[in-house]
Amino acid sequence: MSITSLGSDPGTAIATYLADTKNEQTSATKWAKTNAQVQADITYFQAQAPKLTTADALMKDYRSLKIVLGAYNVSDLLSYPALTKQLLTQNPNSSSSVAQKIANPTYQKFAMAFNQFQNKPLSTASNVTTIVNNYVLNNYEAAQNTQTSGIQNALAFTRAASKITTIAQLMSNTSALAVAVGQTGINFTTYANMSYDQQVSFLTNKIKLSDFQSQAKVTKMAEQYLIQAVGDPTNWNATTAATTTVLSLFGGSASTSILSLFGGGSSNSSSTTSSTDPTVSLFA
Repeated sequence: MSITSLGSDPGTAIATYLADTKNEQTSATKWAKTNAQVQADITYFQAQAPKLTTADALMKDYRSLKIVLGAYNVSDLLSYPALTKQLLTQNPNSSSSVAQKIANPTYQKFAMAFNQFQNKPLSTASNVTTIVNNYVLNNYEAAQNTQTSGIQNALAFTRAASKITTIAQLMSNTSALAVAVGQTGINFTTYANMSYDQQVSFLTNKIKLSDFQSQAKVTKMAEQYLIQAVGDPTNWNATTAATTTVLSLFGGSASTSILSLFGGGSSNSSSTTSSTDPTVSLFA
């Protein structure tokens, strides 16, 4: 389905969602062929990838790095180079690594995929193809979301749901979280205004993680979310790409001082960190 043909009513949004879930990668690939920027990015990355044999080489190539991070849904790491380098260079299986300390599935998957560049992951044709396909898929969903709010979250949730088995994993995946919160009947703005402890309690009491193992229930949740998101995208967290962010690792309510632990973030961030913040001890 052409993105330009999408509508903004719930019925059309659900029809588009259902059509995409049948063979989204094929639709995304066809769309990418019509997008000059995406095609240019792919051509550039495919040529550069074999030369990027170290973490330093990848980080010095901003365009390739942007493609790689986009493929793994961690584009926010562009703002946190120190954290990015730690994920790329530390042993992801070590208990002392940032990937293990953060315990975020998306970041762990990214770190595991590169595994300290031990096997030159960008020199393997199959790995490059996977990155390109994921990059195309994520851009396709983002493009759709500009026409029909909520599609991006709904599709991302559908792909990830079966792998989410804990509340912590759910909270670290902002797309899935938006859909899961939405099916409880409250909007995401209300949820976001809760304290972190209140959010955990709310999700624990309201979400049945076992439902995420049922494709029929996952589809129903996504459809319910779309009905609400199309009509009020801002309050249902459906207006922008919902990828894992550093702040989301701490329930979306962490102070900006936490970001300084990773060597990134706004230069205006406060340098004072509350001694009672439990997350700080993770990086001591």
